[in-house]
Amino acid sequence: MIYVASDIHGFLGEYYDFIDSSNFSDDDVFYIIGDVIDRGPDGVRILLDIMQRQNVILIKGNHEHMLLPTLKELAYSDPISQNEIIMTDIAICPIGQRETLTEFCRLSREEQYRVIDYLESLKLYEIISVNDQKYLLVHAGLPDFEEMGELEDMWDMDFFTEEELLFGQHWYEVKHFTDTIVIVGHQPTRFIDGAEPDKIYRCGDSINVDCGLGFGGQLGVLCLNTNEELYF
Repeated sequence: MIYVASDIHGFLGEYYDFIDSSNFSDDDVFYIIGDVIDRGPDGVRILLDIMQRQNVILIKGNHEHMLLPTLKELAYSDPISQNEIIMTDIAICPIGQRETLTEFCRLSREEQYRVIDYLESLKLYEIISVNDQKYLLVHAGLPDFEEMGELEDMWDMDFFTEEELLFGQHWYEVKHFTDTIVIVGHQPTRFIDGAEPDKIYRCGDSINVDCGLGFGGQLGVLCLNTNEELYF
């Protein structure tokens, strides 16, 4: 089975609730569309767990993108300087990163370098096929469709910048591709007009699986083989 979720945001309990559930086995694949760190307390622990699993695949989110420069700075600094680096980062752009950065500093240098290398290797999007249906998995979605119209194939992904795919506002009201469903996260469904709060949202050829776990909601997981929605 192929499962998709997003925006776990450091909540290890909900992550393990799915990983340890009867729905998920070593023969399955679990795609996470970005943002496993920040807001909650255990983002680094989730990262380390994902890194040692062959069947859990993380796609880059805006939080992984934004924290990477600070993680590099911490990895190459002395312990005395690390607290100042953390406080400066929080002051410039508070995104719930204090516990992630603090937890990262507790790792050995070797573990820190492994985490950095892993984050640098993350893809911006993934294209998969399940039951002859194509899916595009991308963190924030596809903005600026007003001037484009329907896209013919996946090569048109080159139109979008990294910032748009990680931060952009997804357009739900248009048809994006001729034969592909777009699955996104980033914007919790509680903040989407017309969506049921903290539930997976479907609109046209788009599906949003961010059920607001980082904002007091829940973890939503979609099984692409059966179309079943699971909540933890």
